[in-house]
Amino acid sequence: MRGVHLRTVLLLAGTGLTPAVPVALAQNDCLKDYRMPAVGSWAEYQGDFDKKPSTIRYAVVGEETRAGTNMKWLEMRMTGETPDKTLIYQALTPGNPAEMDQIQEIIFKPGTKPAMKMNGMMMNMIRGQLGKNSAFNNFCEGVTLAGEESVTVPAGTFTATRFHDAEHETDSWVTQEVPFYMVRSKGKKFEINLVKSGEGATSSITETPQEMGGPSK
Repeated sequence: MRGVHLRTVLLLAGTGLTPAVPVALAQNDCLKDYRMPAVGSWAEYQGDFDKKPSTIRYAVVGEETRAGTNMKWLEMRMTGETPDKTLIYQALTPGNPAEMDQIQEIIFKPGTKPAMKMNGMMMNMIRGQLGKNSAFNNFCEGVTLAGEESVTVPAGTFTATRFHDAEHETDSWVTQEVPFYMVRSKGKKFEINLVKSGEGATSSITETPQEMGGPSK
C-alpha cells in the first residue's frame, strides 16, 4: 500500500507537465496535458490509508528563478490529530515529475520540531537517487485511459478522466477544473477525495529553516 500511496502523492505534488519537455516525458504520456498550478493555488483532500484518516493539502507557495529556470515551491501538508503529528514538506522543483533529479531544495517540518532545509552538498548526494527512486519512473506503464465519467466528492460533482492501474488495482479521476487535477483516487487499502480548493495559499512554514547538519538555533 505504501507504494501506491506514494504514486498518488507524487501525482498530486508533481503534476506540472508542459509540452516543452517531450523527451523526458515520453514514458509518461498519460500525464502530458497537465501543467503546474499557479502560485497560490491549493487543494485539500481527505484520505483514508489502511483505515487511518488523514487530511492532506497541496499548494504552490512561491516561485524562484535558478540558473535561468523558473521553479516553484510545492508544499504538501499532512495534518495530524495533534500539532506534533502534522508533517510539512516543501520542494523547489521545475514541476515536472520526470525531472525529480532537478529539485533544488527540500524543506521539511515534522510536528512541532524546527523546520530543516536540505540543499547544497546534501542535495547533490541525494538528487540522483530522487530520480532513480521516483514513483514517476515509467509511471504510465500499465495505466490505461478508461474515459470520462461523472464523479462526486465532498468538493462537488465533476466530469473527470479516469485512469486505471491494473497492476496496483487503483483508479484515479483527474480534471483540469481544479488545482493539482486530482479529484479522487481509490485502491484496495486507500481512498483520497477532494474536499475543497482555492487560491491565496502561503507557506505553512513561517520560521527560518535550519540547515541540515548545522548547529541548532
